[in-house]
Amino acid sequence: ELALRENDVEAMRAIVRAIAGTTDSTVYLANRLLTLARIEHGSEAAVMAPVSLPSVVRQVGLELALPAVEKQIDLALEAPEEALINGQALMLHELVSNLVDNAIRYTPVGGNVLLRVQAVEDGILLEVRDSGPGIAQGEREKVFTPFYRVAATMEVNPSGTGLGLAIVRDIAALHRAVVTLAPNGSGPGLSVSIVFPPLHGGWGSTR
Repeated sequence: ELALRENDVEAMRAIVRAIAGTTDSTVYLANRLLTLARIEHGSEAAVMAPVSLPSVVRQVGLELALPAVEKQIDLALEAPEEALINGQALMLHELVSNLVDNAIRYTPVGGNVLLRVQAVEDGILLEVRDSGPGIAQGEREKVFTPFYRVAATMEVNPSGTGLGLAIVRDIAALHRAVVTLAPNGSGPGLSVSIVFPPLHGGWGSTR
């Protein structure tokens, strides 16, 4: 209504841009809430199958390469040719997308984001490291609560929903995986590690 009453074209455009931004934020929030609902109501009927974790990570890396390039972020991948886990490909894609999107959003211009898949004693590790502000130890458990946001992240991304890590936690739980947050061992930033149970005969096969 305000835009319709405005006679100045530039002022009208500014109002419409604000409306568009609010709409985008609302759609983003709705999609995140729908994802949480699908995980909650679909967990009992979840059908698991062998999924190539490196393939999922590579695909997400390609999809999010542009925002990384725009911020001059060094987006690197360290992964074997193959590493199979028991899971749901779409849910795993959502999990990795949330982690990589967060890492790129909160890493400053010229920073680094590392995606790593490797064998560990308890299974197969997915690690996403960034050189952003990190998360204080006292808040690392709180960030898995829906809508909780760290003050430092609100300054960098005011339009965030606080649902990304809640989605990651729920998808990891669906896959019987363990999520750990820690400082980036090579400098400032955050390291998110998820250890998935191994799939018998799934590690090290090549194609």
